[in-house]
Amino acid sequence: MTRREGELMLAGVVEMDESYVGGTSKGIRGRGATGKTPVMVLAQQNDNGGCSLAHMRVIADVSGFTLGQAAASYVAPGSVAATDGLPSYRPLAGRGFDHQLLIMEGVENPAELLPWVHTIIFNCKRWILDVFHGVSPKHLQSYLDEFCYRFNRRGQRTDLFRRVLNRCARFTETVTYAQLIVS
Repeated sequence: MTRREGELMLAGVVEMDESYVGGTSKGIRGRGATGKTPVMVLAQQNDNGGCSLAHMRVIADVSGFTLGQAAASYVAPGSVAATDGLPSYRPLAGRGFDHQLLIMEGVENPAELLPWVHTIIFNCKRWILDVFHGVSPKHLQSYLDEFCYRFNRRGQRTDLFRRVLNRCARFTETVTYAQLIVS
């Protein structure tokens, strides 16, 4: 699933934001949260204003360099990068993106500015909590990959199992049980 997701580049208007996943401590939400893993969320808007594709990536920090690398991995050059006012997003313009900075003046709910990235991360967090009751930071990227794979193919649900099985048979070597349980 990870291999295939890398082949889907986002283009056009792409919303970008970061979120924080995991951790059991209550307290500060969003930026400044402790014990949580930062995740970059990217969502491509379609012509009707909906969301057609999404990608999520665990990131080490929310620096301009890290966010720029993640954007370059998933978004086609020349695309419009719609972000909030975090200064770390400012270097996107120098990486070949048309940076559309959305300022939150007078906006109480951040989801009003970037509705699709907030919808994606909300649905992913809910999915993780409902199905798995939480995940470790070590394996979080695998869960994000699975969520995005399913989301990006939501119109082809009846064919999903066959497609995953086909990918496993064509592109992976045999894995032994001993290899599976190695941490």
